[in-house]
Amino acid sequence: ELFAESIPGIIIQTSAILSTMDSGDVVSMTAYVSLASSLLTTGFISATISYDWDTDPKRRAVMPDFYGFVPDSPRLRTVMFVTMILLSAVQVLLKTILIVCFGSIKTTYIWLFIGSDMLIFFGYKLLRGDFRYWVPIDGSPGLVVSGLIRVVVKTITDYTGIIQFRHPYELGGLYFTLNLFTPIIGLALVLNFMEEETFESDTTLIFLKNLALSLGGSFLVLVSLFFALMENKYRKTFFSTESGGQLTRRLFLEGDDNMKASV
Repeated sequence: ELFAESIPGIIIQTSAILSTMDSGDVVSMTAYVSLASSLLTTGFISATISYDWDTDPKRRAVMPDFYGFVPDSPRLRTVMFVTMILLSAVQVLLKTILIVCFGSIKTTYIWLFIGSDMLIFFGYKLLRGDFRYWVPIDGSPGLVVSGLIRVVVKTITDYTGIIQFRHPYELGGLYFTLNLFTPIIGLALVLNFMEEETFESDTTLIFLKNLALSLGGSFLVLVSLFFALMENKYRKTFFSTESGGQLTRRLFLEGDDNMKASV
């Protein structure tokens, strides 16, 4: 749903709103409400995925050093959940605006950006011997399936920043954290080099720069709050360089018989 419906829908909505503004027409309140609803719904789904995985007792028992960043206090859990919703919603909008800006310059730039970003990710996984996904499919079919899943997970993470995907089997902690800041850095660079002639209205670029500044500031505040709410021992999972293979070997060597059988 996130990959094939929510994310494309938000891109279309954002592009339509900016196009309407740039042409000088008035954007209806319905359009704004629809976009806000899509953003918050996507944020809610993303936050729920991470929240459910992290608070699951079985997962916390198996990987206590990874699962458990959501506080045990009911009040703090609520704050953490709301923070994750807003963090994901802001992330989606930042990434979407970046894509729309690329499209405003030249549509080819969108595919160059997405393709190069994906190639870097694939290269990172291949160099670490961590490209093949954990799904037990051998041979060429396994590589194809792994490639497809990697594309889907990376794309969803780019837009939503689902915290669960910092797992070594997915992006990995350090890559996930660096990836979170790609939209902010990319948007700052693109807007800095864009010319006013790119848009019909002289005020569109100024509006986008102010919006990007506001969203970037909100994102940094939410990230700071997110890290402040969790115990210190879980923060290291966002900077871990452990690969999926290394995690599997560690779980096998350090786990009990049931763990070794499942690995």
